[in-house]
Amino acid sequence: MKHKAIHSLFKQQGSMLLTALFIAILMLALGLTLVKVLSGSAHNNAVEYYGARAFLAAQSGLEKGLTTLFPLNAVPANCPVLPSLVFNSGYLANCQVQVDCVKIGPLEDKSLVSKNVTVFRLSSSATCKVNDCALGEDCRKDFWQTQRTLSVEAKTLN
Repeated sequence: MKHKAIHSLFKQQGSMLLTALFIAILMLALGLTLVKVLSGSAHNNAVEYYGARAFLAAQSGLEKGLTTLFPLNAVPANCPVLPSLVFNSGYLANCQVQVDCVKIGPLEDKSLVSKNVTVFRLSSSATCKVNDCALGEDCRKDFWQTQRTLSVEAKTLN
């Protein structure tokens, strides 16, 4: 009788080992899934951050183009030729902006007394590069970049 009790005790020890192994594998799978979700979330936040930088750089390009096109106390004549803007410091570091202008008109507008308007279409395209200097890698290589393009139309009375 004593021999049977010892034999059944040894049989149960193996099942505990399998249960512990199953729980360990399950916890590992849950941990890896959590790491993947958190990593994807961090990447999406980085893309959103650099996308906002590119958006603000493009908006700055539009504002520069509009102030050049419509100077204070002067009449706009033609689209200005704007050199590309490059931001080297601050929040917009590593961003480059190209502003294009197209003059349309004079066009007829029956709602106005002068009946003629000139439309200027400004388009600003900003590209912000993200380099890997922060990660201690080769600073000459770029990881990726974000780009945003904004457009605005402004009209003048002739």
